[in-house]
Amino acid sequence: MGLSTSGMDKAYKTSGEIFEQVSKLYKPGLAEQLGEIEPGEVVVVQGTYDHVEKLLDTIKVPYTSITSSEISTHNGGRVMFVNCASYNSVDGKTKNAIHNYVDEGGRLISTDWAVGLVEKVFPGKVQKTAKTGDDVVEIQCCSDLGRKFVGMNYAQCRPKWWLEGSSDIYSIGEGVTAIITSSEMEEKYGQPYVAVGFKEGKGEVIHFISHLELQRTHLRTEEDKEGLDTFLEKMKIEKTPEMDDMKVAELEAAYSTLNTVAYLCLRSPVLGGDMKSVTFNSTAGPVGGAVSKKLV
Repeated sequence: MGLSTSGMDKAYKTSGEIFEQVSKLYKPGLAEQLGEIEPGEVVVVQGTYDHVEKLLDTIKVPYTSITSSEISTHNGGRVMFVNCASYNSVDGKTKNAIHNYVDEGGRLISTDWAVGLVEKVFPGKVQKTAKTGDDVVEIQCCSDLGRKFVGMNYAQCRPKWWLEGSSDIYSIGEGVTAIITSSEMEEKYGQPYVAVGFKEGKGEVIHFISHLELQRTHLRTEEDKEGLDTFLEKMKIEKTPEMDDMKVAELEAAYSTLNTVAYLCLRSPVLGGDMKSVTFNSTAGPVGGAVSKKLV
């Protein structure tokens, strides 16, 4: 049993309300840091399919939208999301711009077909191996960072990840860390990697299979089919009139991706270490300086 795109739109709307409450009540540091993000810090490269900007709108994070042809001339901000699009051919200026951006402390986040950009700019880190069918797989968090991304800690939590038809399965090379995996995906397609990351210079690169804007999920178990009240009880959140009565599986899928995008926008390094963080002046560009706040 699946869920339509319009249904997931409702799930994101309701999950946005839940995320706001969770952040204020249980993760005040997260809410504070998101509120401090200034225009120009977060850049979104437009894609063919994925639309992370919709999730940024939901969690109220400002961003600048550019096209792939503008990568080589834009300062890149502090965080750059590259939406799913074909990068079978990448010119030298774009390669150099991305490499320099990360090397100097930027955070690059790519989704699905944009793995081709990562392949070309950082050889040996990720490599396409196969294509998926239109599928939904259960995911596992194989690190504390993965659990932080998903953001749901109750025992029956079984978040799922949508794989669009022809999503790029990939293998990983030396120095690349698995963040979120799927044993179900490995069994079906040969590789388990949903989200991976690696450090490069002063910066970091994180790649996700398929999209951050999920289009559907599966209602597999009786727990999946329970409603909004059950999810709110698990998350210890009060119901508001703006919330739609969605299924638990739908809310888990939407909430986990919203929470992931929120953590990807923070100023502290996601992968840890001593990478340089930057504050950002929207008129003057990046300004060097360590940001002492830590991930919540």
